[in-house]
Amino acid sequence: MLLTCSCRFFFLMLFLLGTLPGRAQTWEPYNELGDLYPSLAIAMMNMTNDPDEADPTSLGDPNGVMGIHIKATRANTVVRLEMTCSTGLKLFDRATLEATLPKAGEVYTLSPVVPFNQALLASVRQTQSIFVTYRVSIDGKKQPDRTERLLVHPINECPFGFTDEADQYESIDWMFAAYVNENHPQIERILQTALKKKYVESFAGYQGDEADVYRQVLAVWRVLQERGIRYSSITTTVAERDDVASQHVRLLDESLANTQANCADGSVLLASILRKISIEPILVVVPGHMFIGFDLNEEGTKQAYLETTMLGTSADDIDLKQTAFARKMLDTGTTDADEAAITRFVGAIQAGNAAYAKSKSAIEKERDGYTLVRVSEARQLGVLPIMYVGPVLAGK
Repeated sequence: MLLTCSCRFFFLMLFLLGTLPGRAQTWEPYNELGDLYPSLAIAMMNMTNDPDEADPTSLGDPNGVMGIHIKATRANTVVRLEMTCSTGLKLFDRATLEATLPKAGEVYTLSPVVPFNQALLASVRQTQSIFVTYRVSIDGKKQPDRTERLLVHPINECPFGFTDEADQYESIDWMFAAYVNENHPQIERILQTALKKKYVESFAGYQGDEADVYRQVLAVWRVLQERGIRYSSITTTVAERDDVASQHVRLLDESLANTQANCADGSVLLASILRKISIEPILVVVPGHMFIGFDLNEEGTKQAYLETTMLGTSADDIDLKQTAFARKMLDTGTTDADEAAITRFVGAIQAGNAAYAKSKSAIEKERDGYTLVRVSEARQLGVLPIMYVGPVLAGK
């Protein structure tokens, strides 16, 4: 499986030591990261796995986020597992798995394919509980049923790291790519507005030169500015866990409707639109902050970076250095309004480039908390976007 968590290893150790508190049973329920994170369940649903890295003690769905740990009482123990979402929010009906445990005394993880209702997962906006009933039979002998309460986090809660059994931090920053939704229906409205106002002649991806790429990104930037998107520092989550690092991330329609975006919100919002127009985005994750980069050519050999928290910045607040790029962008016979928009954009580019240069060494050395999330690579791994389940918003 792609993830482990301290909760899972806690139970594994109890199994190996034969000291499950108060029980003689040989199995225990488990959930990835201890609780159910709908964003994680959606993101991992279609992820691909390297067969060479397969864990022989993990049986069933290699991307499963829930199941049981069970200790084989003898070689080739046959186990049948059935899980039902018995009460509360009906996130799934029934999941089953039958498996053979080849080695006596070994602890195995059984993860059935859980037929989650993705629309319901994406609609969870508040922390709540569901109740899951586990029915297990071992070598044809039915075990006592168990019903467990499972805490479900909001869809906006993005887990991006956890502490493993050795007390080491493990990054899952690719989770942010799940909040990039290039298929969101609201994106078409943004692009249509940019074309109608003639901020750009067309959205053609990399069919032109670098200047054409900048102009397309600028056109999107201007529409978002005019929609009143402003920086908001809200990142806290409810029911935080000590062993899981997570952050509140708004979905695209929420950022547009509320006209607020923290650094992650603004980055995934802009990345969604760039993906739609075939400009490849990069989420740059550094401790306590995120900004965005984008490829300037189809080969991905050159990038520019953009500080998305500057979306609401006034042109008067920007100390614009007269670089060749800035002069080229401004020397286009523009109106005062165009020049002010370009000034904001160039200032955000300069700030983004400077932020990346400052963090480049740490990113290349893969220091904790520093990483690049290429959305195209996350998609190739099977990281799905969180689906849009609400009505199309009225746009300007």
